[in-house]
Amino acid sequence: MTSCNSFPAAQHNDRVQHSPPQPFLGRLPGFIRGPLRWVVEKILVLYYVGTDPKVPLWAKRCLFGALGYVFSIGIVLDFLPPIGEVDDIIAFLIAVGAVAFSIKPHHKFQAQSKARQWFDSVVPPLPSAPPPILPPPPLSKP
Repeated sequence: MTSCNSFPAAQHNDRVQHSPPQPFLGRLPGFIRGPLRWVVEKILVLYYVGTDPKVPLWAKRCLFGALGYVFSIGIVLDFLPPIGEVDDIIAFLIAVGAVAFSIKPHHKFQAQSKARQWFDSVVPPLPSAPPPILPPPPLSKP
């Protein structure tokens, strides 16, 4: 019985240079990353407000209630084109209006630093390495 290491393909795997996978956000084109980063920062601000112990409980309930509405009833209403988007926007506007007084500069700073970490950590591709130098085949005697 032969082991997997005896196959030729397995022996040549050490010669193949694999580049590390690039983050998903690094593969997005720049014209998409800008607006997406803006939206992600706003969502992160709401997340940090919602997880701050100094924010009143009623404000957190309003914020997470709107989130629960969008992901439960809002999904059902999304099948009605004009109503589906409008009710989600209204729910979030009410929630943001309720917690707007609780948004502090440190919430914005936390959101910006997390977005910077996610969007600016693009891994550049590895430079192409020259092929490995292999020893010449043995000469046959005439």
